[in-house]
Amino acid sequence: MGLEIERKFLVRQEDLPELKGGQYIIQGYLSEEPAVRYRILGASIKITIKEVRSDGSRMEIETVKHKATSDERAALKRLSIVTPIEKIRYRIPYKGLIWEIDNYQKENLGLVTVDVEIPEIGYPLIFPSWVNFEQEITADSRYFNINLGRKPYSKW
Repeated sequence: MGLEIERKFLVRQEDLPELKGGQYIIQGYLSEEPAVRYRILGASIKITIKEVRSDGSRMEIETVKHKATSDERAALKRLSIVTPIEKIRYRIPYKGLIWEIDNYQKENLGLVTVDVEIPEIGYPLIFPSWVNFEQEITADSRYFNINLGRKPYSKW
């Protein structure tokens, strides 16, 4: 069981470096509380259970099935409690942290966010120039992936 502390921001798309080697992710939810999320990553499936704590951190348990069948992947999509979202994730190291840029697809096209996992609450961040640090969206529920499945960015 891990503990996750993450912050999320909008990006200055015009300042982004050239993004290469992204991973296509189909992400859906089987439960909201606790959050039971799946990600389809090619032929693999990653299931994650998350419990949000009062300090903003999250308890996290993950398991991976490396060679899921197309029937298994289809079943997860069918069992989703909201429409699965699709995004391309890019990982960029900067100042000792990994910044994960999500370029959303389909009905969320045009939305680009960045998450950074930090080692402790209050950890001082040094921002890459392309992070719009004035637009922190960590607590803005419109940007929660489950809510982007409910009400996509294109419908705001």
